[in-house]
Amino acid sequence: MRIFSRRRSASPAAAKPASKPIPAGKGYSLLDSQLTVTGDLETTASLRIEGNLDGSVLSADSVVIGVGSRISGDIHAREVVVGGTITGNVHASERVELQATAVVTGDVHTGSILIQEGGVVNGRVLMGPPGSVGAHGRPLEPAGSARR
Repeated sequence: MRIFSRRRSASPAAAKPASKPIPAGKGYSLLDSQLTVTGDLETTASLRIEGNLDGSVLSADSVVIGVGSRISGDIHAREVVVGGTITGNVHASERVELQATAVVTGDVHTGSILIQEGGVVNGRVLMGPPGSVGAHGRPLEPAGSARR
C-alpha cells in the first residue's frame, strides 16, 4: 500500500509551450507611464509612449503618444497618433492624428492629418502628397523650400 507516494505532475515550464519570438519589425515597444527617458529612440516597429521622453524618436513605423504623456523632441515615423503633449516637430510620411487632448508646439510635416475638436497645433502644418516625405517621416526637401 502506497499512502505517501504521489505522482508528480510535469514542471510548469514543460507544461506550457514555448512562446515564439516576435520577428523584427512586427512587435512594439512601450514606455510605461511611470518612466521618464532621456535620450533618442529608434526602432523599425511600433512605439507607444505613455510616460515622458526628453529626446527625439529618430525613426519608427508608428508612434502613439498617450494622454498625459510629454515629449520634448522631434518625432519621425510613418504614422503618428498624439493624445499628449509634444514640444518639437512631427514628421510623418503618411498620417498624423491629433486627438482632442493633443497639444503640439512645433511644425507638423505629413501627407494627411486629422485633428479632432480640441486638438492644438502651435506651429505650421505642412502637407504634401504621400511620398513627398522620405522613409520614416524624414522630409526630402529642406523645410524652407516646401512653402506653398
